[in-house]
Amino acid sequence: MERPLELIDDALVKRATSGEAAALDRILSLAMRPVYNLALRMLQRHDDAEDATQEVLIRLATNLSTFRGDARFSTWAWTIATRCILDFRGGKARQAPVSAEGFASDLQDGLDVTATDNPETALLVAQVKLGCCRAMLQVLDGDHRLAYILGEILCLDQSEAAAALGLSPANFRKRLSRARTKIQSLLRASCGIAAPQNACRCSRRAAPATQLGRLDPRDAVSLDLPALSQKIAALDELERTAALFQADPDTTISELLLPRITAVFASGTQS
Repeated sequence: MERPLELIDDALVKRATSGEAAALDRILSLAMRPVYNLALRMLQRHDDAEDATQEVLIRLATNLSTFRGDARFSTWAWTIATRCILDFRGGKARQAPVSAEGFASDLQDGLDVTATDNPETALLVAQVKLGCCRAMLQVLDGDHRLAYILGEILCLDQSEAAAALGLSPANFRKRLSRARTKIQSLLRASCGIAAPQNACRCSRRAAPATQLGRLDPRDAVSLDLPALSQKIAALDELERTAALFQADPDTTISELLLPRITAVFASGTQS
């Protein structure tokens, strides 16, 4: 798995803190996508994720001179990102906005049992899958959601994830285990990809999700759900759960986001 934050080394940071604009742009460019993918999974909505990413990147840039190299830059950056996202808009990500029971019930509501996977609806069905996975993460409170995203989806080394969250490795593993158990239980009870005996299928959710206005065109990506289902069926339960979430591609970020951030510094209005 590509890890852009690990490409940022002490030399690049030194050039940026010495006033080299190109070095700062490089750092922000490398940090933007991993931060955005964390924010999107934490906050569920693209607009919120973009705003949170902007806050994180501005905070990274304005605090760059405080980076001492005692830890890896990636660990330092993840620490700032997780704290900033948890505090975003009054801490909206700290709570679980939906219960596991409520989410499971919603999945069963209005299923179109006649729908099947076909090439004509493949993009729509992929949108459903992506949106459903992000929504499912919202049954976890912010602390457990962070642990699950960092450890299970983004696959950070557990020692780095623990350090970013201010936990000992042992406490991080306990938190991740609790999050895994809750997500696995929900998938086992509800998801037709993870457990074929369940009635819910992404294709059957497409019509209800469209009618409820829950689909975002920014999620219109190519995703081979039948192949994913076959792959998942061959895995054990722990691997199956991880594979379902890891199949989400990095989502496209607005091309205007980075210029908007760099403009803040060009105007000299950063705080």
